[in-house]
Amino acid sequence: MNRIALCLALAISVAITGTAEARHKQQMQAAPRHKADFEGDRPVPAKCCIQDADTDGDGVSDRLDRCPNTPAGCKVDDYGCPWDSDQDGVCDGLDECPNTPQGQEVDEHGCDAAQNAARHAPHAQAESKAAPPPPPLPPPSQPQNEVEKKLLANGEIRLENVYFESGKAKLLPESEQSLNQAGEALEKFPGLGIEVQGHTDSRGPADYNMKLSQARAETVREYLITHYHLDAGNLKAKGYGESRPEVKEKNEEDRQRNRRVVLKVLNPQALPKGVEIKH
Repeated sequence: MNRIALCLALAISVAITGTAEARHKQQMQAAPRHKADFEGDRPVPAKCCIQDADTDGDGVSDRLDRCPNTPAGCKVDDYGCPWDSDQDGVCDGLDECPNTPQGQEVDEHGCDAAQNAARHAPHAQAESKAAPPPPPLPPPSQPQNEVEKKLLANGEIRLENVYFESGKAKLLPESEQSLNQAGEALEKFPGLGIEVQGHTDSRGPADYNMKLSQARAETVREYLITHYHLDAGNLKAKGYGESRPEVKEKNEEDRQRNRRVVLKVLNPQALPKGVEIKH
């Protein structure tokens, strides 16, 4: 009997203790948690992860770098491999001659023999010596004959004593002296553009006279470029027929005056300045 009472009392005590512990656990879970004294206010590091290594210092991490031993100073691509634009074996960034022709042997600076010679040429000494001023232009020579005087004074030459066979474009021998004087004068000024003008008198049909004057102008042009050092492109032949008479025809003398060949300067600005014409 006493043993039964003792066991009953022990069971009641255990039940009461379990109920109290369960109630305490519920209270601890519902209550706010307070920081324990031992946790303190320890600083938390800003970076918690290990940074990627870059052994060759080219800016590309080792885990991505396909060329891990790139020399310092080389320009690299996204995979850490050096650029070599001229394919001379010296990477961009270290290459002091980046435009070396392909196939040339270069030194450690990426320069071939010709490039080295140019780099070490004495430029400073050459630049320090200013080029001497050009010599002054010689004064224009004085005209040697009347034909040259007319050319410089008027910008044209009226060829006197130039004769053709009647109704034809064939020159007569007595015309050579006047033509030679004109050729010698024009040779002194090779930059002049010249129009060789042919003119007739008013006798005969106008169309015929136009063709005759053109043919005679071409004959004179051909004589000048054949016998003298003249640029054929600077001499143009132009026939005017009877359209530009010098005088009104009243007699044979007037008609002879209108039958003429004139050398007209087309670019008078090319004539020399400062020439004193002595009449």
